[in-house]
Amino acid sequence: MEDQVSSSPDKSTSNKPRITWSDSYSKAHVAIEALAAILPCLPLALSSSETPAASLLQDPEVAAQISQLFRRPDSGAVNDNLCAWLYDTFRSSEPDLQIVVLRFLPTLAGVYLSRAGLHKPLPGFESVLLAIYAHETAGRNGQAITVSIPDLAHSSIYHETKQTVKIAPRSSTSALPSLEPYGTVRSTRRARIVGVALELYYSKISQIPVGSKIEFCEFCKIWSGQEDENKGDGASTTKIPRKSKRRRGEEGE
Repeated sequence: MEDQVSSSPDKSTSNKPRITWSDSYSKAHVAIEALAAILPCLPLALSSSETPAASLLQDPEVAAQISQLFRRPDSGAVNDNLCAWLYDTFRSSEPDLQIVVLRFLPTLAGVYLSRAGLHKPLPGFESVLLAIYAHETAGRNGQAITVSIPDLAHSSIYHETKQTVKIAPRSSTSALPSLEPYGTVRSTRRARIVGVALELYYSKISQIPVGSKIEFCEFCKIWSGQEDENKGDGASTTKIPRKSKRRRGEEGE
């Protein structure tokens, strides 16, 4: 009788679904198999990796191929298989795979914003951005976020100063408004949606590969209006349309 009691499952936990290591492993391999049908050449090592999500995140060859596909003139369209893969992968709710999607956010957002002013439909890019935005909207649960804004009139702790009197840095607090659920991207919502996606990217910055951070810095330089025409990696050829200049086509022109 004692053996029967000890071998019976705990009723308090038997009906609760649990995400195990094998579930994460299987989801990552399914994502890799789907990506293999999209990329020109997927490294064979990914299929046999014991940590497929981490290997996918850190693989430079995969990153280069995805970055190149983003820069194609027809990228971001409604039938863009890469955008569909990013959308499905992020909505898998697997944290490691969501980091993989965020790794490519700087390039996706950079190319998307460079073409937004051309009034060209980009539902592929927007579906990924909306998936990330919806994730953050649900995570914040309608609550506002309080941020601290430093006083730039005072030196930070990371800067040397000749002042002999120590002045405590001042800061002001500001509450970011709660997020409203959006199902589409309009011109009045675009900055908000992309900004929220980049906020999530920044919150995971410690897990993001260095290459992604460099891409983000390169696009920040472009967004600020500084373009290095001599750079040959393709990042600087993505132009942001300006009213004072003749509108240009896709990146690479």
